[in-house]
Amino acid sequence: MAKTTIKGNCYVCGKELTKAGAKRHLLTHEYSGEKSQNCRIVKVEFPYDKDYWLYLDIPFTSTLRSLDSFLREIWLECCGHMSAFYVGVYEEVGMSRKIATISDGSVLRYAYDFGSTTELIISFVGTITRKYQKNAVRLLVRNEAPLYHCAVCGKPAKELCCECIYEIDNPFYCESCANVHYNETEHHMLPVVNSPRMGVCGYEGEMDVYEFDPEKLYDK
Repeated sequence: MAKTTIKGNCYVCGKELTKAGAKRHLLTHEYSGEKSQNCRIVKVEFPYDKDYWLYLDIPFTSTLRSLDSFLREIWLECCGHMSAFYVGVYEEVGMSRKIATISDGSVLRYAYDFGSTTELIISFVGTITRKYQKNAVRLLVRNEAPLYHCAVCGKPAKELCCECIYEIDNPFYCESCANVHYNETEHHMLPVVNSPRMGVCGYEGEMDVYEFDPEKLYDK
């Protein structure tokens, strides 16, 4: 599989950031006006390919259920599977757990779908004050979409073969080569998406409306 940049885009100001420098940058967006909310800054990573990562903030008054809902929307939801947060490997943390009770420096494990499981690492990396907003979870930084190339012609890939992913190094295809591959093999194809659940179960990313758009920043 092709490797790409691990840079991301700040959804508050539009700046391009590295994962290592994102937290420091986000603290420059501290809000000091009226109608503010105290929030935890949360880093979300896919442990098996750390090119997939997010920074979020979520108010002290919200619960893990709000974080679960957001992760499903941006990265995971395909068939209504169950999910859970854990401390360590086996100790489950309830969805009703308030964010205020989770201290900076805490790390949780998250699992979506207990059959074809997608695991995430949830790190509570800091505290920030933001202007009040209705949505519990605010997306702060997201990794730029990895770029994969067609195994046949080298063009940017649009489809992933769900059978070939376990058999060959590059299971990606452009639209036209994907059609040929499907007609020859009848293998199941899924779209290339900016998510660690790409190619798993029936995930197509249809709920993900968070593609970076410099014309739709939080501070505008």
